[in-house]
Amino acid sequence: MRERALRLLARREHSVKELGQKLSRGADVDASIVRSVIDELASKELLSDLRYASAYALDAVRLKPRARQRMVSELVEKGVPARTAAHSVDAVFQDEDVDDGDLARRVAERYLPRLQDKPDETRWRRLAGYLQRRGFDNALIYDVCQEFLPEPEA
Repeated sequence: MRERALRLLARREHSVKELGQKLSRGADVDASIVRSVIDELASKELLSDLRYASAYALDAVRLKPRARQRMVSELVEKGVPARTAAHSVDAVFQDEDVDDGDLARRVAERYLPRLQDKPDETRWRRLAGYLQRRGFDNALIYDVCQEFLPEPEA
């Protein structure tokens, strides 16, 4: 069990909950053994929700930007305590010198080329929807759409 956990951690960071779920798969797995392996790895700092959350947030900012609150929510869903998730995301935002506005603009710049042959109203609507699915708030979405696209006629 310990070797399996170490192999999983060698590939990438895992949250405590996520690793516990992976180790618990199977019919003949003893929950007390899983818990003891997780406790041992955590005590040796081989398993850390803080480190996992930081790596997750850094990947999110660099590879697939989305709103701060969405990142925090995703981490909480993965079993990271809310405080740890928020702290990690805030630290990554500070280290990378970004905020939701920067990330929304980055998303818009990457997405807009796909819409180049569409009418302005369609581009506006699709960009707004895309940003909304990434967790950005409506006021920021409006500002970003207004910055990149001519406002559609009412």
